[in-house]
Amino acid sequence: MEKFIYKWLNSGIINEKTADILLKDISEEKARQRRIKLNICIYTIAAVLIGTGIIAFIAANEWLLSLFMNLPILQIGLLTAITVALLFFGYKTAYEWHKFPKLGHSMIFLSSVLIGATYALIGQNYHINANNCYLIFLWLLSILPLSYIYNSFAINVLSIILFIWGIALYYGQLSINPTFSLFIYLPVLTGASLYTIGNIPFIIEKFNKFSLSYKITGIVPIFITLLLLTCSYDKLNLESLCYYILPLVLLIFLNLIIFIFNKNKNLLLKTETSFILILLISLFLLITLPKTSTLIVMIFAHILIITMISAGYNYGYKLENNNFISIINKFLIIYLIVNYCRWGWNMLDKSLFFIIGGVCLLSLGMFLENRRKKIINKDS
Repeated sequence: MEKFIYKWLNSGIINEKTADILLKDISEEKARQRRIKLNICIYTIAAVLIGTGIIAFIAANEWLLSLFMNLPILQIGLLTAITVALLFFGYKTAYEWHKFPKLGHSMIFLSSVLIGATYALIGQNYHINANNCYLIFLWLLSILPLSYIYNSFAINVLSIILFIWGIALYYGQLSINPTFSLFIYLPVLTGASLYTIGNIPFIIEKFNKFSLSYKITGIVPIFITLLLLTCSYDKLNLESLCYYILPLVLLIFLNLIIFIFNKNKNLLLKTETSFILILLISLFLLITLPKTSTLIVMIFAHILIITMISAGYNYGYKLENNNFISIINKFLIIYLIVNYCRWGWNMLDKSLFFIIGGVCLLSLGMFLENRRKKIINKDS
């Protein structure tokens, strides 16, 4: 930001006094942000130390340890009480007392983590596998309202992790012998589900940063799967097809409903919805059709990747989101490198392989840099 202030000063847009005021405000804001990050770090370490101290105290006193071991309900009750207390004091500190809001949000996040620990303890005491998809989904359903009530991005990220973890566990437990087919189906299903959630009008309007986190997380596994399909393809042989087909049908239906009830039907939304629907219908056909040509699947995967990258650039430049553009840049570079190495290594002389690859990457870098400069000049 400082370079823009000096640029405005040299251009005569602002005077020296205004520039000094702006630079002072920026310096104070940076110092404030550093203090906030330091406070969050201190609060996190303090919470870990307190929790470790409580565990060490119980472990050092055998009578207390034996009491907890013999009375599982006491363990669960104590952990539940700590969780509720942290949530209560976190709310009071962040929203009523207004003295230490960052501490309050840290306590709220810690309570959301302890909710999962409580479920794990219940599962352990009553002989339920803690690594069970239903416990994970129960944890997810318990903390998801907290992320929206308190507008907590940290809890929202935790909910995304739990969502991915739960789906992976569910299909891992469903399939006795996981095959390569499952590693094609799962990333697409997970990514499409997250992308569908990110397109819900309420989330876009009220929680835009949540929407973007769902979408960015969703496109990563989809891109990786499509990239794998551009190189090889094996027929999807999945057992109990109803467990695999029903989620696809439900997602297709949800995307259509979201599109119909979304008032802002711009080109971007139409492109996103079309892409997700084509992806889901294609996966549905791959599962249900008895035989599909490998060449057709590979070509179609290339088309979908190119469409995803093009739509991503359109989305990033339209919203002027540099983080999103940076992610799409990485997708493009990975896609080009994978395919260049795959085809060029065997078809070109090795010296030409490296020279042409280097020239192509330089050209791509120059194009992206020129595009970035145009956006900056347009903004200024």
